[in-house]
Amino acid sequence: MRKSLTFILLILFSCQKDELMVVEPYPQYEMIFEESIYKVVDGQEFSFDVTLSEEHYLLIENNGSIITKESFVPEVGLNTRKIYTKALPKEKLKLTLKNSIEEITTEIVVE
Repeated sequence: MRKSLTFILLILFSCQKDELMVVEPYPQYEMIFEESIYKVVDGQEFSFDVTLSEEHYLLIENNGSIITKESFVPEVGLNTRKIYTKALPKEKLKLTLKNSIEEITTEIVVE
C-alpha cells in the first residue's frame, strides 16, 4: 500500500503544465501587380515593390476615365496600401501605379 501511495504521489508531483509556444506566422503580402487580374474586396490590403522614393500615383480607371487618384511618397522596397471599394462600380477596372519613369498596371475585379 505504501509503495502504491508513493507511486501515486510521484506521478502527481511530477506532472507539469505543458508550455505552449505561440508561433506567429510570417506576414503574407499580396503582391497585386504580379497578377494580371486580381479580385479585391473593401478594406483589403495589397503590396507592391518600389525602387524610387519619389512621388507615385495610384490610379483606378474605367474605360480610360480616372475614377480615383491617390498621390503619395513611398519608402524604397515593399509598401502596403488599403483599397476601399464601396464607392467603386462592381466590374473590372484598371489599377495603375505610376511615377515619372515607369508605369505598372493590373486589372482588378471589385466584389
